[in-house]
Amino acid sequence: MIVSTEKLPEECYSLLQEYELREATEANLAEAEYLISWPSKLRSLVSKMPKLKVIQTLSAGVDDVPYDLLRNAVVLSNAGAYSTSVAEHAWALALALAKGVNVRKREPTYSITDQTALVLGAGGIGSEIARIAKQGFRMRVIGVSRSFRRPEFFDEMLPMDQLKEAIRRGDVVFDTLPLNKSTRGVLNYSVLSLLKERAILVNVGRAETIVEEDVMRVLKERKDVRFGTDVFWRKDGKENFESELWNMDNFMGTYHTAGASASGETLRKAMIKACNNLKNYLEKGESENVVKLSDYV
Repeated sequence: MIVSTEKLPEECYSLLQEYELREATEANLAEAEYLISWPSKLRSLVSKMPKLKVIQTLSAGVDDVPYDLLRNAVVLSNAGAYSTSVAEHAWALALALAKGVNVRKREPTYSITDQTALVLGAGGIGSEIARIAKQGFRMRVIGVSRSFRRPEFFDEMLPMDQLKEAIRRGDVVFDTLPLNKSTRGVLNYSVLSLLKERAILVNVGRAETIVEEDVMRVLKERKDVRFGTDVFWRKDGKENFESELWNMDNFMGTYHTAGASASGETLRKAMIKACNNLKNYLEKGESENVVKLSDYV
């Protein structure tokens, strides 16, 4: 039996009909082996599921999964489900910062075409950002990542230990990194201070991959550097949108609207993708979205 904490599209019920897809009642949780949910809801559920074998998250990010409570359950992320919408949003921020969109004073504009894009994290979102950079703006694209989903969109592919060398070269730097043990705070002052002159930094990954105090310090010291983000640092477990960054002229932000929170159609497609991913795992025993627990525990 599969239980879901969310009302899923009808396509999901058709895809998973042979596995008895049901709502997450107390009785169903006690019997179910498979769970579809958001990571933020899992802590209150897994203790009620003694037969739990597989968790399929609806989110791409899995840093909120309560790994300390899991026994032997496999976790499947929904990586790639939001690639198009988040990549579009990343470019909206980058272009707005470059051209001073909605800024009520005349500021120097920055060029994008034929410049260098640096993409941190080369999964679904990073690869789509790279595609737009290359095909839309004729940019040279450098990727820094542990692995590359679409290597054809990258002119250079570098490992994470070359981040400091790479960040010196990016005219537009996109942070799409997941949040795990190795990426938390990876963009600190020692790295951010190496941004090239007139660089644009955009974060659509996780806020905590950047040290908030350090990026503010750089923006104060370097008025030529511009920063845009759709994600904010969490306080008491919740994203806190009240940041001093809003008071800075070289900052632009959005309230975590790049993915599904502001688009019902994006959410519907993401849910169907999650259901397809779980179905493939149940039928084939494999998935490209199996979470590597050692990254988080």
